[in-house]
Amino acid sequence: MLEAYDRMTQFYAIRNDGVKFQALDLEILDITRHLPNNIELHGVLEFSQKNTAMSAWWKTPETEFINIEGEPTSPIPDISLWIDATLVLSPKAYRMLSEILKVSGEFLPVTVGDETYYIFNCFTLGEEDETKSKFEQHEGVSLGLEYLTFKESAAELLIFKSSLQSCLTLFCGDRFKNAVDSFELTGIIFDKNLIEVF
Repeated sequence: MLEAYDRMTQFYAIRNDGVKFQALDLEILDITRHLPNNIELHGVLEFSQKNTAMSAWWKTPETEFINIEGEPTSPIPDISLWIDATLVLSPKAYRMLSEILKVSGEFLPVTVGDETYYIFNCFTLGEEDETKSKFEQHEGVSLGLEYLTFKESAAELLIFKSSLQSCLTLFCGDRFKNAVDSFELTGIIFDKNLIEVF
């Protein structure tokens, strides 16, 4: 019975829902202006890859959402991706998801107008099945991941990153997908193809 359940485990890459929604107008360099002297710049510029915590020194920035270039006026999403493996949560999404997300990372407040949005910085790593994950090679040089598979232990995690994938994407199983779907939160899609094809 357990084996049958294991075969049904589905993992997803979390991606923005195309260009249907506005994007948060915030760059990492906007954040580094407030960096304390005892924090290394390199660790913040690559915060997702290095699992850098930022809440202890974070200064809440004021920003806005903007239309993606070339697109007409679009709605503001409930959830969107910011830089690498982070989410931007609207006040509604934060109310609905913060309790289940809090064990997986930290929340960094951002002021948009008179509302507080939150960037969710994920710290959790899922365990990859390296026997079923494959790097594309060309003349002995690695060109990046071609296939990515997670072990069943990752199904116990709500949301996570992959060290094999340099922590550049957020992944999840059905628990997080079902929560987002049940609250009818907009802005992201759940892609069964774990490696994005460009």
